[in-house]
Amino acid sequence: MIFVFYAVILILVLILIRDSFEKLHTLIAIIFFFILLHFLLSMLVIPFIEKLLSYVHSVPYISQLVYSALFYQIGSLIHSMFEEQEYEAIGELVMIAVRIVLLTYWIGEFADVLSKFSSILEKLQ
Repeated sequence: MIFVFYAVILILVLILIRDSFEKLHTLIAIIFFFILLHFLLSMLVIPFIEKLLSYVHSVPYISQLVYSALFYQIGSLIHSMFEEQEYEAIGELVMIAVRIVLLTYWIGEFADVLSKFSSILEKLQ
């Protein structure tokens, strides 16, 4: 609930800044975006994920999947911010980098599982 309160105050401050300092509005809005993102991640998202993972800790690869989804969502938010500022190419580069990082991580995880599976199949023959 406090997050909603902070968001309402933030939008009021941004409207005031937009009406008063037109040229600085974009810069201040981006600064507030990252402050709000940090607040949201540190106060709500990370504690929620830790609590969620404590309930389903026995499911294989669940923490990696949850953190991969969070990483992808943060990349998507930054991509949207670049698109809003009319830097679509840079936003697309951010998403490409996020996808490459996630694919690199999951290929390594899949290679480990595949090698274990191959060793089990060899033992069965």
